[in-house]
Amino acid sequence: MTEPHTYPSPPVELPIDPWLLEGTPAAHCKVCTALAREREEALAYGDRSKAYEVSREIRNHRHVSTP
Repeated sequence: MTEPHTYPSPPVELPIDPWLLEGTPAAHCKVCTALAREREEALAYGDRSKAYEVSREIRNHRHVSTP
């Protein structure tokens, strides 16, 4: 009989739904521009949870144009 493993196995990499990062900022919207910058920073730091949250804000934002 073999001894059971007492160490964890390698992590499982699950595919990420690309829709979670979708969200196109509206042109000339300062809020959208700031959110897009925040999303890029989160991705640069590897914080996907924050990037998903910001993408959701961009998708749900009312996109008010400001000159």
